[in-house]
Amino acid sequence: MKTILSLAFAQDQYNFDEEVDFFGEVYRVIQYSTNFDVELTESLIKKYDGQCDVICISGIPQKIKFKKGFFLHPLSSRLKTAARYTPIVDGQIVKDVYVPYALRLFHLKNPMFFNRKSIGFYSGGLQISFVEPLSELCNKLVMADPFFLLKLPFNLHSPQTLEKFLKTLSPVLKAMKVQKNFIPDFDNKSMFKSRALNEFLSCDILVGNEANINFLNLSHLKGRTLIIDIVSPQLEKKLKEAGLKEALVCLPQLSDPKMNYAILEGIIQIKKGEGLSVKQDDVIKMVEEVKFSPEIKSFNLDTDEVIKFSFVIHPLSSSYLFKHPYLKFMRKYSKPLEKLTEEALTLSPGFYYGKIQGVVSEKNGRKVEGLIYTITETPKKMMQADASVIYNKILKLCEKASTAGSKIMGLGAYTKIVGDAGVTIDRLSPIPVTTGNSLSAASTLWAAKLAVEKLDFVKKVDGHFKGTVMVVGATGSIGAVSAKILALTWDKIIIVAPRAYKLMELKDDILKINPKANVEISTDADNFSDVCDLIITTTSGQGKTVLDIMKVKPGCVICDVSRPFDIKEEDAIRRPDVLVIASGEVTLPGEVHMNIDLGLEGNIVYACLAETALLAMEGKYESFTLSRNINYEKVIEIDRLSREHGVRLSQIMGHSGFITDAEFDLCKEHAERKLKKSK
Repeated sequence: MKTILSLAFAQDQYNFDEEVDFFGEVYRVIQYSTNFDVELTESLIKKYDGQCDVICISGIPQKIKFKKGFFLHPLSSRLKTAARYTPIVDGQIVKDVYVPYALRLFHLKNPMFFNRKSIGFYSGGLQISFVEPLSELCNKLVMADPFFLLKLPFNLHSPQTLEKFLKTLSPVLKAMKVQKNFIPDFDNKSMFKSRALNEFLSCDILVGNEANINFLNLSHLKGRTLIIDIVSPQLEKKLKEAGLKEALVCLPQLSDPKMNYAILEGIIQIKKGEGLSVKQDDVIKMVEEVKFSPEIKSFNLDTDEVIKFSFVIHPLSSSYLFKHPYLKFMRKYSKPLEKLTEEALTLSPGFYYGKIQGVVSEKNGRKVEGLIYTITETPKKMMQADASVIYNKILKLCEKASTAGSKIMGLGAYTKIVGDAGVTIDRLSPIPVTTGNSLSAASTLWAAKLAVEKLDFVKKVDGHFKGTVMVVGATGSIGAVSAKILALTWDKIIIVAPRAYKLMELKDDILKINPKANVEISTDADNFSDVCDLIITTTSGQGKTVLDIMKVKPGCVICDVSRPFDIKEEDAIRRPDVLVIASGEVTLPGEVHMNIDLGLEGNIVYACLAETALLAMEGKYESFTLSRNINYEKVIEIDRLSREHGVRLSQIMGHSGFITDAEFDLCKEHAERKLKKSK
């Protein structure tokens, strides 16, 4: 077994001698925390020199590269050359390669995390691997190097000024001793508090290395967000006690005891063999093999804090206009006025409509409140309007929502269809935007599955339905992702849409996910409606007929996702042997109160609204679902979050409200009778 000596120069009382399993290989790791004691560190190096396979030193100042030359503190040079036989590594090569990659990876998955944020570095020079990637992602850099290193009352704001500062002062920095009693306080009571320190402390996100903040007074971190290279158990306890809200930890916990960058470089060094030094290519190979990824770690959740989200709705028809409190008194006489009112209200700007309160997560107790905004266009008017006009109305609401303290904005009904399905709005919005289509797809499948099981005409073996499902509007966002997931659990799937070439592309995508899927393509739903046990309709037909319900197989469940409905109520009544349900709407956890009319009964809300609330409950303030391409893995993820936080399918609904068990039984009786006659 290979032995690694780990010397934690900037830690105290975190010592161990353990066997660590690192992806199938076991190493003995002996760690001593030397608490800035240079002589102790050097004596341990000499003691173990030749007795172990690699010596890993963490917490010492690392090499800072300039365009012409570099700066290396004499202490680091002294310790790194103290051994004669055993190679010494400090983790810098791993950090230089991995940290920029990790930050970029996190940004791609969470694009709003850094959006319009100011980022404060305790010391850009000591966190040099963070500076360049974050300078590309954030709005403003504040580097407190003058204060941190020399207690000077000013900050630096770019990689260029940092380099100039370090080059100019390198003679002074070389003469400075690395010791914890020199580290200044960053708390609000600091005697060095100045405009510069205020600027640093007012940043949205702070960035630190474990080594250079481990001995700080951390009271200023209460309720804050921190980016850090790694968190030891010792520091984790301190951060929790300080009241830190959350940390983006670049190197997640891979083992217990925890790895650090120096130990990882030591493992690579052992694999390289004696006499060979670690190169960047070796680190790239390890990162690719191990699949490292950064993680958000929550430390303190203020359950009394109410997190706000916002959501945009609009009237689904001209009659909906008269549900507004100011127009309700006219509802009895509204019919002759609907067309005129629909036209006139397109001139109205969007406005605040009402509030949803009392939402409480079952997972973490987080309290959530929804601010509901509306624009006044009906689907017809929205599709006729120039997309930029609708964009501008929604963006003004996004700005209002941001000012009101909302963390995320959801788009309802046709606001998520117009233009490029939320992409442009998200790009220009001050807060993240989601269409909610991932949960809309998930809840549709919840409702469809439950309805098929209640009618019990389709056999189910090991979770697999032995029948045929059809998705109408399959190339749309919800249709496509529904088809991909249904192809995993049904014997046969038929995908229907107007454009054959898009259906062919979707079929290829389905077969990549499930090569054994039986997929058929059609541009006409009526060609197959007589053999389908489940039909999902998810079109933007605005009430146009998408299938002839008289041709549908008795006992079939039609799940209508579209708003307005694809299947008119009068058509559904003509087929009592066919069950037409609305897409799965949901209930939110907690004692929910609404002072608005969403067009749904009780405390039921649209699934797209619930997705926005869910992301707020999870603290996942990101553009979770955008564009017309929904990742089916996102649907699986939002399904998991729903179960964890307590978002559940409400009673299955039809055109006129809840579908009772008696109505299920009656539909089943009609279907059985009709099936017997057809034999």
